[in-house]
Amino acid sequence: MAILQFFLFVIFFDSAILKTDGERNIVPKVDSIDTEDEGRDREEDVLHQKLLHSYKKHLRPVLNSGEAVHVNVSLLLTNVIDINEKHQSLTTLLWMLTEWYDPFLSWNKTEFPSVTYLVVGIDQIWSPDLMVYNVLGNTIKVAGEFLGKSESVSVLSSGKVHHWSPMLLNLFCPMKMDMFPFDVQSCPVILSPWIYDNAQLKLYPAKNAARFGNLLDRSKKWIVQDFTAEKSVLRDAENNRSYDQMHFSISLKRKSTFYVLNLLLPCYFISIIACLCYVIPPQGGDRINLLLTTFLSIVVFVLVVLEIVPEESDTLPLFSKFLLSVMLMNMFQILYCTVVCGLNNMDKIRIGPPKSFVSWAKCITSCMLSSCCDRSTVVGSQQENINTVTTNPLERPTGNTMETEIEFTLLHENSEGDIPAKIASTEDNQHVVLEQNIKEWRIILKAADFLLFMLSFLGLTGYFLGVLLAYY
Repeated sequence: MAILQFFLFVIFFDSAILKTDGERNIVPKVDSIDTEDEGRDREEDVLHQKLLHSYKKHLRPVLNSGEAVHVNVSLLLTNVIDINEKHQSLTTLLWMLTEWYDPFLSWNKTEFPSVTYLVVGIDQIWSPDLMVYNVLGNTIKVAGEFLGKSESVSVLSSGKVHHWSPMLLNLFCPMKMDMFPFDVQSCPVILSPWIYDNAQLKLYPAKNAARFGNLLDRSKKWIVQDFTAEKSVLRDAENNRSYDQMHFSISLKRKSTFYVLNLLLPCYFISIIACLCYVIPPQGGDRINLLLTTFLSIVVFVLVVLEIVPEESDTLPLFSKFLLSVMLMNMFQILYCTVVCGLNNMDKIRIGPPKSFVSWAKCITSCMLSSCCDRSTVVGSQQENINTVTTNPLERPTGNTMETEIEFTLLHENSEGDIPAKIASTEDNQHVVLEQNIKEWRIILKAADFLLFMLSFLGLTGYFLGVLLAYY
């Protein structure tokens, strides 16, 4: 029994010695690693307490109360998230950098050699009360909303303060839609102090005040062309005060390929289809049906544009002008085709067209069937009309109505003849004249169809190509 107790004592004593030696080997290593960090933390803690012990964050950081705090401002454009043309708003992510000197936050570098800069919470020191004047709703502070902590600033030994503030802004951006869908929008970002005037706080654009972020997300609908900054002064005449302002402008160009392929090009094709009404025979209502269908299609495009253009827009967009011209042309085509269908369905027309119009209409129709007409064709047709006039006793230069023709025939015929037979012959001649009038009117209408088709097709094509060539 004594031997067993001796062995247990030896085992317990050896384990205690091993544990002590292990602790002796570990502790010196931890102290050697953390000594430098603890010294730096200790210096930052001492410096932090020294600077903020008697600091008054509600007072401007100036040694003389008559001086103004100089604040340099710059913006970094990180992302263009969304543009709502209907509500004239721009949603974007910006980083605002403000720099100023605070003499109460400076220190001697030789006294704290290991501290290159000091990180301080923004709520612990004075900061300029800058705000965005054209913001819609609340400005979302990204650091507070998404990171879950308040913003901080970095302070150098000279007292220079750097403050980076990421902001998600919903800005008011007045839209100029006169060149839609080839428009370029300029959205402003207006920064200014809320309380301090320029006698207490002066704003200055920093070097490269308006910059693009390296990770700028390229929007699918817009191209960021330019980002500029300039300083202005807002004068309050009622209170005799002036405030410095920083005007930043984001220039955005719309990517118009989508609208050309899905709006402008289909509308052009529909207008060309409407021009085919001049080729369809005028008998029946096929022309009217085609034009009414194209008119309703254009109305659909008008409704699409109304969903994009803001209601308070004072200018008419370029695409709306194109739609309006197509609608007016379509209305003219409907009226014209209605008149043409009515004339072609008439059996008798008492008033004939001018003979010069008939000759030129025959020339145009001959050009449609052959290469072209020459001057001999026109002269020959005019001579034929003259001979017809001289040989036809029913026609007079003063008119061709039924009553005038009857009187003219009865006065110049021999009174010894059979009057009923002469009247019957006169009526037959009048029927021939009425049919001739219908043929001549149809020739003129056929020539007018050809001319209107060429003018409409060439005009629409030229306008469409001109718009594309001007903006591409």
